[in-house]
Amino acid sequence: MGNGKRLYLATQLKNVPLFGDLSGSQLVALVNAGIVKHYAKGSFIVRQSDTGNTLYIVVSGQAKVVLLNPDGKEIVLSLLKEGDFFGELSLLDDEPRSASVVVLKDSTLFLLTRVQFYKLITTHAGILKKVLKEIVNRLRIADEKIAGLAFLDVYGRTIQVLRQLANERGRKTENGIEITNAPTHQELASMVGASREAITRITKVLKKNKNLVSYRDGKAVLRQELEIPFL
Repeated sequence: MGNGKRLYLATQLKNVPLFGDLSGSQLVALVNAGIVKHYAKGSFIVRQSDTGNTLYIVVSGQAKVVLLNPDGKEIVLSLLKEGDFFGELSLLDDEPRSASVVVLKDSTLFLLTRVQFYKLITTHAGILKKVLKEIVNRLRIADEKIAGLAFLDVYGRTIQVLRQLANERGRKTENGIEITNAPTHQELASMVGASREAITRITKVLKKNKNLVSYRDGKAVLRQELEIPFL
């Protein structure tokens, strides 16, 4: 990698919350320590149960974290966008990957091995704090999903997922809360645990009730904060 590309990547990593506190020289040193890889749409970055010794940071593109059963059916646990990271659990507990990660759009990722990651958190304790905070946040989201599966019907779980997406990547506009890179109906169905047809019916109801303004072309617009209807 030439100096120009290194500086460009260092600039991109500056926008990653995990590395936001590093100086320019520290970012260049980080780039020199890591590896850049490109992944095509539809390819696997990691597979469930694989041995893991690498931290992955999404520099550009989009991916999904999924659980797959033997017949190919998937459950989408989360969507990853630019600035997100994954693989930290295997680095910390030395256990196999707990889920698979599949590319939704052509993506560029920055990789750090376990040795490089440990060196990084030894010299920059703030990064470890951010990693731990993200782990706690993911546990809270997992608790919400478990509660949803136990207490909510498909309609309620759909609203739960849309509200979570709005909190994670939504921005307020004059038309409502806009969610960019919104999942397709099929992906949303995999996140909710329902059929694509059920999701299509529910989005139509949400539009009729004026909670959902639009849902197309990878973008959803919510009119207002959605209240989750408990049974």
